[in-house]
Amino acid sequence: MDLRVLGPVEVWVDGRVLVATRPQQTAVLAMLAVDANRLVRTETLIDRLWGDRPPDRARRTLHTHISRIRRMLEQPSDPGSEAARLVRRPGGYVLSVDADHVDLHRFRRLVARADAARGSVEERVASLRQAMTLWRGDPLADVPGEWAGRVREAWRQRYLDAVAAWARAEVEIGNPGAVIGPLTVLVGEYPLAEFLVAALMRAMHAAGRTAEALDYFARTRRRLVEEVGIEPGAELRGVHRAVLRGEAVGAPGRSAPVPWVPLSHRSPTRLAQAG
Repeated sequence: MDLRVLGPVEVWVDGRVLVATRPQQTAVLAMLAVDANRLVRTETLIDRLWGDRPPDRARRTLHTHISRIRRMLEQPSDPGSEAARLVRRPGGYVLSVDADHVDLHRFRRLVARADAARGSVEERVASLRQAMTLWRGDPLADVPGEWAGRVREAWRQRYLDAVAAWARAEVEIGNPGAVIGPLTVLVGEYPLAEFLVAALMRAMHAAGRTAEALDYFARTRRRLVEEVGIEPGAELRGVHRAVLRGEAVGAPGRSAPVPWVPLSHRSPTRLAQAG
């Protein structure tokens, strides 16, 4: 059994998708999957589902959703297939499942493994390539509400950071062409995210597309100055200088990670530092 939340919420059993009958049931399943193997208190589920305006029979409605999710997870599967169980605990519920069978937690583990593989760029590339395949779009794409919005924003930023790390690793092993397409799409979505522009410029320069790399710098600098009133940060300026000189543009130093800041709260300067 696999639970997928990095995109629309899905439950896969033996090659088929199990469909939740109601949107709120999907939302509750997602809430439990995000906190897999940890107690999620009943009050927390109610707050995530309805915010500060729960219905009069919120607990009864939640219990109905829980019962339906439990029945769905208990559907028969092939022998040896890893099962997920929804367990009642004092004060709340626990979704008991192998964390590697929840795409979000597998993504996080792969990225952490890549970061720990400091001595081997090949190991980093292998782990990050696997992590990239797990992403199917916006997390919790079919779950409405403020809680889902906060989770979606948090994991979108983690994805962007992972893409930047993947791009650096691919360039290090001489495979810049693999990342130019994905980075171009992301820079189109986040044109002031300097760490993404820097990653794209490195890849383009390494692939012999230096003129395009310089054009991205010029466009990004113009937007930063006109829309925000600041010059590019140190990393992007450094990449620009190296490209102008025709030098190989190596990956930046692998320093301690910058504390995560939500995209909606990031200035372009903070975005430039995040890679």
